Amino acid sequence: MSGAKSGKNVPVSLDLVPCHGCGACAEIAPELFGMDQDVERPFLKAPEGPEEMVRQAMVYCPNDCISTDEEA
Repeated sequence: MSGAKSGKNVPVSLDLVPCHGCGACAEIAPELFGMDQDVERPFLKAPEGPEEMVRQAMVYCPNDCISTDEEA
């Protein structure tokens, strides 16, 4: 995570349909994702974030709920 600040920002989106509320995204990237404890679902705190952070959250999401327009 140390290189996250040096990378470019990329757009991030969150698909709540397959989400089961595990909270991995909020643990991995708390600057980008929060958890709504009332509905047990994550929410976006920002429309974009450091590429490394976004990609790490994508890897840890068990249901592939996180995506970016910058697919390489």
